[in-house]
Amino acid sequence: MRGLILLSFALALRADERTQQLAERLARETQAFEKIAPQLVGRETLHQRVMVAPRFKLRVGDAAKHPVAAWKEHEVVSEYAFAVLGREIHELRQVTSVDGKQVAGENQAQDALAKLITSHNDERKRRALEQLQKYGLQGAATDFGQILLLFTRGNLERYEITAAGPRLLGIVPTQVFHYQQLDGPHALTVFRADSAAKTQSLSVEGEIWVREADGLPLRITMAATDSSADKAVREEATVDYAMSEYGALLPVETTHRELRSGVEVEENKFTYTGFHRFGAQR
Repeated sequence: MRGLILLSFALALRADERTQQLAERLARETQAFEKIAPQLVGRETLHQRVMVAPRFKLRVGDAAKHPVAAWKEHEVVSEYAFAVLGREIHELRQVTSVDGKQVAGENQAQDALAKLITSHNDERKRRALEQLQKYGLQGAATDFGQILLLFTRGNLERYEITAAGPRLLGIVPTQVFHYQQLDGPHALTVFRADSAAKTQSLSVEGEIWVREADGLPLRITMAATDSSADKAVREEATVDYAMSEYGALLPVETTHRELRSGVEVEENKFTYTGFHRFGAQR
């Protein structure tokens, strides 16, 4: 019995040590991101699938009782960057093509982003946050690319972080940690066109995956459920990061899913490539 108690104590100390190491690494990486990310521009490609309202077709028998659900798909390519709005970093984008149809040139879009980022006009930046809605995308989720910034040094105390054990990310050995928001401002704000409240702020939980070899964060997941809606709405997101040549983690891919009463109704998959400093060639 004494041996089991000592073993449990040793495991608890080891888990606490790993959590402390994670906290320090997250603080360093968020600091680097805040410094470097607003200096860069890249290309974002969004593949969106949205379930549209059921269609009723002329049918006979039992089939007539069941409407046909359909998925609408879009591909949107944008020049993509981060900018400080107020005191927070947000994603900004200038769309260059929608479903293969060009709507703006790359140089034109990059110039527009550069002017926005260096501008002190926050209202112009807020309007730029609505770029995806401008092209008719339903419920396009944004601002996941900087999910890393949930864990700045000043924010870490708002989360309970516990070790969840080893896991493989592809072929890369990782250690996974579970986090849950305890207090502070709600981390996720959802805009709903079909809600009287229009916006809903939610607390979040999820996982942080770090490379076993050196503790580098590689993946952050997020989940939040809005139980106030007529149908329980769950938002899920997974953001994969990689260390860039600029010394800061940058997003590689984001997958966002929305579920209503447990049924998936929307998927947004973003990929990010070609990050470079403003004015430099790709």
